[in-house]
Amino acid sequence: MELLIDKVNSDRKEILKNLMTLHLHDLSEFIDNISLNSNNGLFEFDVLDWFFEKEGLTPFFINVKGEPVGFILLQSGPFSNQEYADYVLNSFFVIKNQRRKGIGKSACNKFFEMYPGRYAIGQAQTNIPAVKFWRNVYESYGVNPYDKEEIEDGIKMVYQYFKTHSSLS
Repeated sequence: MELLIDKVNSDRKEILKNLMTLHLHDLSEFIDNISLNSNNGLFEFDVLDWFFEKEGLTPFFINVKGEPVGFILLQSGPFSNQEYADYVLNSFFVIKNQRRKGIGKSACNKFFEMYPGRYAIGQAQTNIPAVKFWRNVYESYGVNPYDKEEIEDGIKMVYQYFKTHSSLS
C-alpha cells in the first residue's frame, strides 16, 4: 500500500473542506449537536480556516496511491494542553470505502513516528466504532494510554493520553 501523509496546502483546502463535510456527516450519527448549515445543506467545520492561518494548527491528508482518502487535523503549541500533551488530534477521518483495510491504523502509526511526543486523542463516548478503532490503534502501536472522561461542549468524551515510542524514556 502506497500510504503517504502530507501537509495540506491552502490550494487544496477545498478538498479538505469536502472531506470534512463527510466526516461531520458520519459524526452526526453519534453527536446530536452536529447539524446541517440550513443555508447550503452542508455540514461545516466553522474553524477550518484556522488550520491554514494559525501556527499550531496543521492539516494533513492521508493519501493512498497519490489520492486523499482521509485527513488528520493536529493541534500543537498553544492549541494543545502543554501540561499533558504536545499534540491533540482534533480530527481523524478515512472515507468509508477505504475503512477496514488497515489504512487508518497504518496512517496513525506512521503519523506517530513523524511527530513523536505526548498525545491526547478523544472520542465521543457514544461513538463506539471510533472508541474501538483507537483501542486497536493503541494495541497495534504498543502503547497503553491513560483514559480520562471529560465533558466538552456538552458532549461526554473519553480522552486517551500516551507517549509515542520514540519519546518514551
